[in-house]
Amino acid sequence: MKLARNVCIEYSVFILLALLTSGAMMIHGTAFAQEETFVKVGQINVPGGLNSFDIGFVDPKIGRYFLADRTNKAIDQVVTSTNTIHQLAAGEFFGLQPGANTSGPNGVITANNHTEVWAADGVQCSNSLSTTPPATTCGTVLKTSRIQVIDIKTGQVTHTIDNGGQRRADELCEDPQHHLVLLANDDELDLFLTFISTNTYKIVGTIKLDGTDSNAQKIKATNGIEQCQWSPRTGKFYLAIPEVNGGSNPLNLANQQPGAVLEINPQTLKVEKVFPIDFAFLSQTGTTPATADCLGPQGMAIGPDREILLGCSNSGKGSVIIDERNGDLVRSLNGLNGSDEVWYNPGNNHYFLAESNHTGGAILGVVDQRPDTIGEDADPATAAGSHSVAVDPVSNQVYVPGNNGATALCGGSTGCIAIFMSANSDPGICGGKKQTDFQKEVCPDSKGKGKHDVRSTFGRVTRRAG
Repeated sequence: MKLARNVCIEYSVFILLALLTSGAMMIHGTAFAQEETFVKVGQINVPGGLNSFDIGFVDPKIGRYFLADRTNKAIDQVVTSTNTIHQLAAGEFFGLQPGANTSGPNGVITANNHTEVWAADGVQCSNSLSTTPPATTCGTVLKTSRIQVIDIKTGQVTHTIDNGGQRRADELCEDPQHHLVLLANDDELDLFLTFISTNTYKIVGTIKLDGTDSNAQKIKATNGIEQCQWSPRTGKFYLAIPEVNGGSNPLNLANQQPGAVLEINPQTLKVEKVFPIDFAFLSQTGTTPATADCLGPQGMAIGPDREILLGCSNSGKGSVIIDERNGDLVRSLNGLNGSDEVWYNPGNNHYFLAESNHTGGAILGVVDQRPDTIGEDADPATAAGSHSVAVDPVSNQVYVPGNNGATALCGGSTGCIAIFMSANSDPGICGGKKQTDFQKEVCPDSKGKGKHDVRSTFGRVTRRAG
């Protein structure tokens, strides 16, 4: 039976709201232990190997983890209940290209009621990495940046949306209420946001972040554009900007100016609020800003209790959690720096930070949403280049990919997707009595299927975890 589209959208928003409230509800059957220890419990070997990759994404409604795999020019799809892997749209992306910010795929999400993967691609350069010697810069751009839309059932590309960037299309996020995807082109040759209708697959608007656009409050992003998210509580997009307006560098810091979080209205396609993420000593007030631990906000995750986690660069001391209403500091995460992608998992009420550039060596940052009273959780080692993280709230499995140099993480030189879990007894949200609507929607019944289980619908997997 087909659901009417408005019912599908309401269901998608319901799932998101359930995710963001379940942490505060302390779901029965999940252990929220103090000082939990997260350890590697397994790994998934990727067909064709894994060296270059970007963002990961978990959709708990369909029980899938997706990874943007540049090595194989594909989206890796993992069934979270079995950790079997299958590649979608293999060969349909530009893959590795010469120069910076040219390769793809990059950002990846699901959209249109969990039936499609939307993945941001790079550009096609006139020269190649396969020449001798390999090209180090992109020559002429033969094909500009684009978004590939993949039917999860067939694994095939159904729509290619060219958004005209001279460098890659990068991170993206969906507003299911207004049927809209926000996409960022983060290179200084582009510096714009694209808004695409998930109904028509057409571009419906853009915002420039080059300092000239009044719809962006003339914000100039001088060190890239990072992770975006949509909040079902406010109905707004939020976007991390590592550095705003550049300029002099009196403190000799890697980031010259404060970064910011932008709140964007998906109906007007305008920046409504700018939350400065300040740093260092403010001579005009004689104080240090509350968010001074964060130099260069990069990763972003929407948490419960009006929280937004910002994973920050290794130029500062740590990362921060801010209030989505006004940007005020909720909590400093001193020592957790060098983050790229970050994630909130309602299954165990934890934040996770992929800190491949951490000053003390690459780690998986682990933070209780409710601070421990006897000590924070340990942060397990990962590997240089492991800048991606996503978590399945049903099983509490944490997916962290590693490249072919991550020999300690992957046990070899072909890369892998490492799986971390708590060493404590933790059955996940499906391990106890089902009390919430969210659990009823995503947890399997006695026959192994959930109320809206779609695992038989979305294709067979071809290889088990290695």
